[in-house]
Amino acid sequence: MSKQFDSKKEAALTLKKFYSALGNNTGNTGTPETIDYKSKYNLLLKRFRELEKVFDFHRGLIQNISSGLVTINMQAEITFMNRAALRTFGYEYLGTQGMPVSSLFADRNEAASIVDTVLKQQKMVESKEVHFITKSGEVFPVGFTTSLLKEPEGNQVAGVLFVFKDISDTTNLRHQIERMDRLATLGELSAGIAHEIRNPLAGIKSSAQVLEESFSPGDFRAQLASRIVKEIDRSNELLKRFFNFARPSKPLQDWHNVEMILDGVYLLMAPRFKKKNISFKKDFAESLPQVYVDESQIEQVILNLFLNAVDAMPDGGSISVKTALQNIHDASTDTLKEQKIVVTIADTGRGIPPEKKEKIFNPFYTSKNDGVGLGLSISSRLLEENGGSITVESELGKGAIFSIFLPVTKEIL
Repeated sequence: MSKQFDSKKEAALTLKKFYSALGNNTGNTGTPETIDYKSKYNLLLKRFRELEKVFDFHRGLIQNISSGLVTINMQAEITFMNRAALRTFGYEYLGTQGMPVSSLFADRNEAASIVDTVLKQQKMVESKEVHFITKSGEVFPVGFTTSLLKEPEGNQVAGVLFVFKDISDTTNLRHQIERMDRLATLGELSAGIAHEIRNPLAGIKSSAQVLEESFSPGDFRAQLASRIVKEIDRSNELLKRFFNFARPSKPLQDWHNVEMILDGVYLLMAPRFKKKNISFKKDFAESLPQVYVDESQIEQVILNLFLNAVDAMPDGGSISVKTALQNIHDASTDTLKEQKIVVTIADTGRGIPPEKKEKIFNPFYTSKNDGVGLGLSISSRLLEENGGSITVESELGKGAIFSIFLPVTKEIL
């Protein structure tokens, strides 16, 4: 498109030089032939300026649109990327010319199938979700649609246009909604079951205590009755966890420093870290704003993550805690959209298998022999109650990194 424009512009400039030379040779008067050249030039100049306006309009529209645009020829080679696509993939414009479009897909088999559909079968794709990969190797989900590109003259297909949008936020929101739906359903069920079980447990415990008191201290039946009381207390403790999961108390929010919350939990855990031969490292950012959260609920989340890290390192290891301020920009305008405080808690433990990473926040999912599987579920829900979220990155045998995101309230900025 730009080459055609440049050639027309060059032709117009050449004609303009010819017109100027013609005017200098004829003075103020001209022959009918000269006057005819002038009228043709003026008409051509008018058309050229109209074409220039149309070109600038379409170029601005294509380059400033928030969606990514990629065009390919019939050999599945990239011929054009707009500014949003280049920024998303991390490429320079000249570096994309002639690249195979399959290099943009994280799954090359899926790419081959899509190329076959749009080029050979010439079937268009509508709102399909796939994963693209950036120049640096970062994989992200997108939704895209395709359209056929036809020659200006005739009806022959010259290539395909891909229009895509990064749907990372949408995908994360969808997962959170699905998780919240599961938590809500399971929470209601747990609350009902827990309520129905606690009443008969109270009667059983009272009866067991009466029996325990009726036997002599050395009687084995007294020991059995005592064991019943202990097991009932253990069951009641489990039911309390169910209630915390099903109906977490509303957060009592106030302004707090994240570093002070972390230091408080560390002081509580320091003796256990020392006993388990676990070193503790911290890297706190300077001048972090306060967050508006429930201090005790955030402490509960961090404590649970520390306990999980200790369990993942039975032979000792290291726990690293880091805080940072994350700026989130609008992809289309590159302006600051929001800020979040990020707390990362990394351990050097066993790590989490890839197939289990999406499940660890589900209720009752646990890899521990004596675990209930509610710790991370409750933590996730408590963070949501405080406007935050949690993610995990892990590689089997190389530890895990949990990231807590807490919103920075606008009044503090």
